[in-house]
Amino acid sequence: MLSRIIRLVLTGALLSAAPVAAQESPTEFPSWNIPGWTFTPGVVFGGMYDSNVTLSSPGVGQTIPSDKLFQIEPFGQVEYFSARSTMNAGYRGFLRRYIDLDVLNSLDHRAFFSLRHRVSRRITLFVSDNFSDVPTTDRLQLNGVPFQRSGARHNAALGSLEARLSRSTDFNTRYEMTWVDFDRQDNPLIGGIVHGVRNSLSHRFHERVSLGGEYEFRWADLNEGTRQQTFQEAGAVLRYRAGEATMFEAAGGAAHLVDRTRNISRSGPYVRLEAKHRARRATLGAEFRRSYIPSVAFGGTNQTEVVRGYIQMPLEHNRLYLQQSVIWHRTKPFEAFSLPVRSAWLDSVVGYAIQRWFRLEGYYAFSNQTTGLPGGRIVRHVAGVQFVISEPMRIR
Repeated sequence: MLSRIIRLVLTGALLSAAPVAAQESPTEFPSWNIPGWTFTPGVVFGGMYDSNVTLSSPGVGQTIPSDKLFQIEPFGQVEYFSARSTMNAGYRGFLRRYIDLDVLNSLDHRAFFSLRHRVSRRITLFVSDNFSDVPTTDRLQLNGVPFQRSGARHNAALGSLEARLSRSTDFNTRYEMTWVDFDRQDNPLIGGIVHGVRNSLSHRFHERVSLGGEYEFRWADLNEGTRQQTFQEAGAVLRYRAGEATMFEAAGGAAHLVDRTRNISRSGPYVRLEAKHRARRATLGAEFRRSYIPSVAFGGTNQTEVVRGYIQMPLEHNRLYLQQSVIWHRTKPFEAFSLPVRSAWLDSVVGYAIQRWFRLEGYYAFSNQTTGLPGGRIVRHVAGVQFVISEPMRIR
């Protein structure tokens, strides 16, 4: 009882201290899957080294500014579990204090919400929303956004319906909304909003194989309505389950975009490949996408290729764990005034659970972007050590 009180007091003191937090990290707070309502307060604190605090490219005879910083990330998560419903909502703050360049000190925010409800044996509803307020655009990981030390806000909302029409036929429909806005009046990045609706119908020919079709329609409203674009994709989807823990998915078809403002129209193929293996102690996944995507940075249109891989080790099954993701983007704009952009991100956390409520982690993040112009390469490394405190509390 005494140790529990000490842990809660320490967590509360750190949450109220609030002078510092650093680079966003893939640090996870575990979901304990306790029936009913639970609240999990938490905090991450530690020290980091940032190799490129201004996100600048090296010039002749110039030195890229670097600095050390101290971080505190207060966190709170509310969860609900029942036979039919699962709800998860939370907030995470980021307070940063640089040692030398204190003008870069900042307070940023992330918030999330998700709800899955099984209406009946055949129908399941899912909604989610994720909001982030970040100090640098390299943490957005969005299509064609150049790396800048410029504040940005991003919100992604999703709603879906999964329906089993028969023992072997499934239907899925979902709506997505992505919104981006950037700071500073003199910033050339314009932002905007993108809506999308995707419908898919699949039939299981075997317990391991299903085949179906999909159609997606997206419309983009960028730069306060001055740039409007529509995107359509229609194709086939093949899913294959190699075993209880391994799934492959392949999709492909025709894509068509229309940019009425610039009088641009393009048609071509799109491809999506995904693989996932879920074991008791780790989940591994990889995917590749090639399609037409609107650029929320400059309001243009691009042909985009994305490669992503990840490893997730659930905290409830591993005392020593690894959480890692790798993402690579390449965009080819259709307008002559836009530059092709290649971007890459690596986020990695290696941790050890000293106690269920206390963990030690090593953190490393790498971001890289190249535009092809002289001096157009930006590289950033962020590394450090951090401590994680979290303790779930049952709400009776």
